[in-house]
Amino acid sequence: MENYSAYLIPGIVVFFGLIIVLAFYLDHRRRKALEDLAASMGLRYVKDGPDQYALEGTGLEIFRLGHSRKASSLIEVPVSGGNISFFDYKYVTGSGKHSQTHNFTLALIACRGQVPHFELKPETLMYKIGEMIGFKDIDLPAFPGFSDKYRLTGPDETAVHMFFTPSRAAWFENNPGLRVQGAPGHMLLLKGERRLPADQWQGFIEEAKAFSQQILG
Repeated sequence: MENYSAYLIPGIVVFFGLIIVLAFYLDHRRRKALEDLAASMGLRYVKDGPDQYALEGTGLEIFRLGHSRKASSLIEVPVSGGNISFFDYKYVTGSGKHSQTHNFTLALIACRGQVPHFELKPETLMYKIGEMIGFKDIDLPAFPGFSDKYRLTGPDETAVHMFFTPSRAAWFENNPGLRVQGAPGHMLLLKGERRLPADQWQGFIEEAKAFSQQILG
């Protein structure tokens, strides 16, 4: 029994050490792939992401959630009227063994005009059940397809209705599955709660550029 314990503890230490080394290796390989992508597109890659205080100052909900918030792997793409910042972002909820890390790849768009506080998510069965028991979202009566595909919420319903013009509502109706947050001066596009693989960033960049042109252009 003593001989078994003598091998078990070092084995556990080696096992977790290998996991840590592998995590660092995969993170390094991801950063290198994103740096190479930026170079191939004539863009600048920055290992660190945007300043956390600046992100919180946007008023976007995601940047106020959780703790241990961190942005990394920034690529800035110039578009008409400004830049779109693409970066990885994470925050932690809970603590100790009950903690959970939430990872995202985000496209942060600085924009002109009046953008209200809002959140747009794909409609799910869970949200439909919530509406049945009293949790309401904002519907666009002229676009039932939009309301069927998306859950739209915001503190100022009138401002949200004014922002979602017929052309914008029609565009979203024809492009299901998006997650968007808005606040004065900024909009945020994301593809769910996950970090996009490096080989999917170029597609995401093109999608965000099209989004910016159609919704904010």
